[in-house]
Amino acid sequence: MLCEIAWVIAGKRNTYLSAWYWRIKQKKGAKKAIVALARKLLVIIYTMLKQGTLFDESCFEARRKNCEQKQLSRYIRELEKHGYHVEVQA
Repeated sequence: MLCEIAWVIAGKRNTYLSAWYWRIKQKKGAKKAIVALARKLLVIIYTMLKQGTLFDESCFEARRKNCEQKQLSRYIRELEKHGYHVEVQA
């Protein structure tokens, strides 16, 4: 049942969990990524029940921003390695 829910989440767009699924899928394949997502859901559900809280995807926002910043830094390093000068303007 969790795998069926994971398939639905994987089909959604612009959510942290679906983006996480697509990253795992590229590395391990669709079936392993679904099982990994189902396990992640189980951990989230367990934590919600244990702490008595509701799921709030905004808690992943800081992690998403951190990943974007790391990706930007990686791109800048790669460009500078090839001799380009990069200035980031916010």
